[in-house]
Amino acid sequence: MTSADISGMRRDGFTLVGRERELEDLVTSLRSLPSVVMIEGEAGSGKSRLVREAELLLTASGTQIATGLCYPLREPFPYGPVLQAVGKAAEHLPRNCLLPPETGTLAAYLPDLAPHLDDSRQATSAMPERLRLVLGIRAVLRAVEPVVLVIEDMHWADEATRELLFLIAREPPGGLGLVLTYRAEDLPPTEPVLGNAYRRPIGVSGGEIRLQPLSAREVTALASGVVGRVAGHTLGRVLHRRSAGLPLVVEEDLLTLLDRRKRSTAQDAAQGLEQEVEFLGRSPAPRSLREAVHERLAELPESAARLVEAAAVLAVPAPQDVLAEVAGLEAEQATAALTQALHRSLLHESEPAKYAFRHVLAQQAVYGDLPGPQRIHLHQRAHGVLRGQRRPALVQIAHHTKALGDKQAWLREAEAAAREAISMGDDGIASQLLHGILGEDGVRPEVRSRAALALSDIAHKFTRFAHHLAIMRRLVDDATLPVQTRGRVRLTLAAVLVNHAGDKASYRELMKAVEELGPWPSHAASGMLGAIFYERTQTAAELDQWVVRAEHALRGCQDEARLAELEGAKLFLMSRKGDARLWELVDALPRSSPHPEARRQRLITLYNVGSNALNRGEDARAAAVLHEVARLTADGVNPSLECYARTQLLRCDWFAGAWSGLEERLDELNTTCPDMAIAQREQALIGGSLAVCKGQWGTAMEHLEFARRAAERIGGTVCFLHAAAATAELHLARDEPDKAWEALGPALRLLRSAEIWYKPLGTVQAAVRAGLATGHRAKAQDLVAEALAARGSYVAPAADAELCVARGVLEQSTDPASAARWFQQARDRWRTIGRPYFAARAAELLALCHGGPEEQAEPASLDEPLDTYSRLGATADLARCRHALRRAGAKRPATPGRRGYGEGLSPREVEVARLLAEGASNRDIAQALCLSVRTVEHHVARTLKKLRVVNRADVSRALDAHLGDGPLR
Repeated sequence: MTSADISGMRRDGFTLVGRERELEDLVTSLRSLPSVVMIEGEAGSGKSRLVREAELLLTASGTQIATGLCYPLREPFPYGPVLQAVGKAAEHLPRNCLLPPETGTLAAYLPDLAPHLDDSRQATSAMPERLRLVLGIRAVLRAVEPVVLVIEDMHWADEATRELLFLIAREPPGGLGLVLTYRAEDLPPTEPVLGNAYRRPIGVSGGEIRLQPLSAREVTALASGVVGRVAGHTLGRVLHRRSAGLPLVVEEDLLTLLDRRKRSTAQDAAQGLEQEVEFLGRSPAPRSLREAVHERLAELPESAARLVEAAAVLAVPAPQDVLAEVAGLEAEQATAALTQALHRSLLHESEPAKYAFRHVLAQQAVYGDLPGPQRIHLHQRAHGVLRGQRRPALVQIAHHTKALGDKQAWLREAEAAAREAISMGDDGIASQLLHGILGEDGVRPEVRSRAALALSDIAHKFTRFAHHLAIMRRLVDDATLPVQTRGRVRLTLAAVLVNHAGDKASYRELMKAVEELGPWPSHAASGMLGAIFYERTQTAAELDQWVVRAEHALRGCQDEARLAELEGAKLFLMSRKGDARLWELVDALPRSSPHPEARRQRLITLYNVGSNALNRGEDARAAAVLHEVARLTADGVNPSLECYARTQLLRCDWFAGAWSGLEERLDELNTTCPDMAIAQREQALIGGSLAVCKGQWGTAMEHLEFARRAAERIGGTVCFLHAAAATAELHLARDEPDKAWEALGPALRLLRSAEIWYKPLGTVQAAVRAGLATGHRAKAQDLVAEALAARGSYVAPAADAELCVARGVLEQSTDPASAARWFQQARDRWRTIGRPYFAARAAELLALCHGGPEEQAEPASLDEPLDTYSRLGATADLARCRHALRRAGAKRPATPGRRGYGEGLSPREVEVARLLAEGASNRDIAQALCLSVRTVEHHVARTLKKLRVVNRADVSRALDAHLGDGPLR
């Protein structure tokens, strides 16, 4: 092979071997957009090479490829790798392209987009920053599609980048291909590359490509393509043993052998193969990459070698001038040296005008073999060069200081870098630095204390909290830390446990924190005020007493944040009772403050007041306040609080009858905040309630059982009561009153012990119906009497409306006229509150109680519930109401003939098919649709025949296909 051949090999790369199937899978996915592909492989397995080969094929057909790189020593720049790739994609925007106003958020990061912004329209500011950023990215990508974003080395991605990619991958634009490469062994433990919650959406192609080591045969084929078939066959076995099948190591060996051949004499060439085999066989297998890299490094001129060594110490892509300064080279020397290093394939241009090793293994090989004094000298030079830049790279500076062995200086610089990251809103980098400090042995307690407190100050923001939870648990048990530090960290631990993880162990941690912080009253007061949210284990008087104690502890305190927390606790307790002064005080509450913690406390207050208002039935005020919280947290400074607000807004949708797409919105929230317990609970609660209304008993029970267990874990009241009431409704719908009465027992005990009659959440009316059906009339009457006795101590429109229903049910069989008045009051109250489904249930009861119990309802009186159930899609309620209509003798409108559906499903058959897809039995379907089992059997048979399936397990897939192709919508 000539020197020209070797030069071509360096420029064009080796023949792709052993990756043909993976390349076909990758290209096929990226030609069927949208697609999301994850490429996993250990260091040196050829992930980047596979992507480059796909790029050659795709760009030839007009697809744009844009790459972003993740680095282990990234400076604070939120979403950096994604924005790097999107910025490259934006270079292909048509000249006259105008982007929608949502792109303004993205343009703040990518100023080159400014000429493409449409200033004639206003962006919606209430949207969370991350979602606006996603919308902007989608707008750019749609304008240049088809486009493939490649994000390399995702194992180094920070949390913010991963969450942004999660949002993009969850709903990718139609013309986008997303490729993520990563090393599984370097991901956080048990954490997939996009988190546990990510599932590739239906209709999005792609999948996972795992690169395995090359086989001996494949290594032989690779070698044969370079050194010839005979030599390749002989060398292949040695190369495979030395490389363990890693393509990069094989290629480095082959490059070294090619260099040797180029320099060999004719006599050496005659014995070359034998010498090569002997040379490669000297080291134990698998051979270290260090030998191959240094074989080539030794052939470089001194200046080029120094530049490569400087790149190894810097460890991140660097411009030529930085490399030159660290290496101690003049500008002209550096140009020649860099050219030689690029020619030898030791370095490559990883991004415009920045240079690094082709692979981290090569960098580690050079770095690892640097003599100690030389390595220290280069770190000193790198530290000085970076420190002298106009904007010092603090993360990298701290890295070099640590390498120099000056732990105290490193701790100072790491703290400084963390502070800078926090100030820039890059909590991901900050948490990495703080975790590094806390993981170091021998750090002085005061330094560990500052790092622990800094970490606890940002831990509450993360929706992915598991890693922070683990370290906080270690910190609170660390006897070397000051008691005050442990107590303050324990406060955050308790808050994360209850708010994020949904763990009632938080109360125990909170009480211990209050005890630890006794000598520091202002901090102890935070724990006392946190205790008021544990309604399930305390009476109303005990909750009030915590506020009294906290107010005493804060006497004379001037800390705005602590005073804002106290004010918020008082408003929370007022909101439980529906105090008449509440909304005047809420309106006067400052929304902004120069003190970030004070601002956060006031936002928490607004959230708590809004969610309590929703529990009481002041839905309009609740929605307004919760929308305000969502808007004020949309800048991304507190994603967890934003998640809470959005969760309650979905509860508002459930109550307001905004059911269209509600399940999808719940799923979106749960995938956006996959680790937040509240999102999971609310999806289960609302999803279960929707399933009850639709007669999907199996799905409903699965959801509600999850919610019940979650309520037990967290010790919360709303989740527990809602789950119990919905479960009881399910059993009542299935004519299982005994099970309904049993399910409500713990909830009724909680209502009494916690004195939370202001938010029965359906338990009282369900208990009265179940009690009457099971012979517990006296207990049902006592329950209503208890609720009425507590009525004077709270203002709660929803509880009042529910009591009207309960009183009407009690009197329905004995005094229908009085019952009708109660049902009418309930209907009117629910209408005023703005809950159409509950108003329809009351209207249905009103229609059915005219006259004696044996008399039938007037057909016209069922119009309202029929219309509401139909609009909401409450299939089971609609069927029950239609059954009552049939019993009332209502006649169907005269038509020239029954509509024929042919091979299409009739509306009734669609209802049957949907219940079959949920796993419902014939008996379940009969109960849900108020039909006889025999009638359901006929419907099932016709439905299966029309869907062309035999097994019920196949109905879901067939129904989706049928509704997608047929005339029915």
